[in-house]
Formats: sequence, C-alpha cells, structure tokens
Amino acid sequence: MMTRTTPDFAELRRRARKMSMAALLYSADDASKAAEMAEAMERAGCPVSKTGGYYRDEASVYRAEIRRRTGESRA
Repeated sequence: MMTRTTPDFAELRRRARKMSMAALLYSADDASKAAEMAEAMERAGCPVSKTGGYYRDEASVYRAEIRRRTGESRA
C-alpha cells in the first residue's frame, strides 16, 4: 500500500475555489476529523492510505479559502 503524505495543493486550491461556503466549512471539519482518525490508526500500527498530515494539509487549504472569502486575516 502506498501512503500519501502530501496532497496536490494546486488541485485542492482549484477545487476549493469552486466550493460553496457550506461545502468548505464541512470539508475543513471533515478533513480535520479524518486526520485524527488516520493518526489514531497509525499509532495502532494499521496501514493508512493517507496520513494525518495529508488531511491536515487538506483542511488548511479549505480554511485558507474561507479566510480569503471572508477577508479574515490569519492570526
């Protein structure tokens, strides 16, 4: 099994720009939850196809798009 550790950031940004705000909020939350689960599986010694870091990177792209749309600066 090949484990992916880094997403295609350009593709994620393209996808995020086309998503509704509701979809972005849901996807950011979902990716964060997936990160927690992937990390728990890794700690238990189970193989994962995408690491927790992969999902955390994915969530960060969605959150960056949310900030861009709302004009919120990164604190």
